[in-house]
Amino acid sequence: MASKQPAATRAKPLAMMTRLSPFVSYYKAPKLTGSPGSGADTSAPKLILFASWMDAQDAHIAKYITYYQTIYPTSTILLVKFPGMLPWSAATQNSAAQPAASYVRSQVDSGALSAAPRAPEVLVHIFSNGGATSMRNIYEIYRRKTGRAFPPHAAVYDSCPGLLSAVRGYHAFTLGLRGPARLFLVPLLALFIAAVSIWYGPLGFLAGEDMFTKNQRIHNDRMLARQTNRSYIYSKEDIMVDWRHIEEHARDAAAKGIPVRREMYQESSHVAHMRTDDRRYWKIVTDTWEESIKRSGTLLPGFT
Repeated sequence: MASKQPAATRAKPLAMMTRLSPFVSYYKAPKLTGSPGSGADTSAPKLILFASWMDAQDAHIAKYITYYQTIYPTSTILLVKFPGMLPWSAATQNSAAQPAASYVRSQVDSGALSAAPRAPEVLVHIFSNGGATSMRNIYEIYRRKTGRAFPPHAAVYDSCPGLLSAVRGYHAFTLGLRGPARLFLVPLLALFIAAVSIWYGPLGFLAGEDMFTKNQRIHNDRMLARQTNRSYIYSKEDIMVDWRHIEEHARDAAAKGIPVRREMYQESSHVAHMRTDDRRYWKIVTDTWEESIKRSGTLLPGFT
């Protein structure tokens, strides 16, 4: 049966998705009809949550979304964006993530996702510190609103999570600036990033926990991030997130009993690993999901 959803175009690469807010949208796979036993593929994720990197362009996001539609044609896909304005305000971050948490809750309440699954139904794909922040807020909001942890899931971490770094933060915020805007904004951003580093560094006893440290902590909290397994995809050439921060996070996760797979790319830049070697990249993703199904019999505490 043909889909009635708008087709993606070069001008609107995410036209197939339905907007819930400026930052959150979803794709609902059309129901398959006309053949015996047609319907959802029980081996595919029921929901794929895609937490994009900061200021990701729709055309770049669409490359991942369309490939997911190819390999998991029955899966619902939930997209959460992270615009550059969000790091400045924790309240804005929460507000941006709220529709995503509400959507997942609606899927559980409607029965589209099981309230007590016997096997994982969700695959989470997280990109950079922007995506890690979005997902951390979703974990916290879901717990706060429902009294339960986010549904059990497998996770892929692409180029994250990293810790606070003035130099790498500078690269992250200035990469996309061009022309007169760069001349005007770069000095201001440099001053701001320096001030933030001092505030959360020497003055950390006053500032409290910074966003990046909180991300690392929450993503390894087994009662909030109930993961069957996870994979990290990263590289030493990444100038925005330190590979050593990622490996430190992976070691901490493994020490807490989370099955971890680490995949280091060579000569691959920030969130560019799929472009560097797409066959390897998507094999990591599908292997991660298949491993989660195998591990459903040895689940983390609180899974069911």
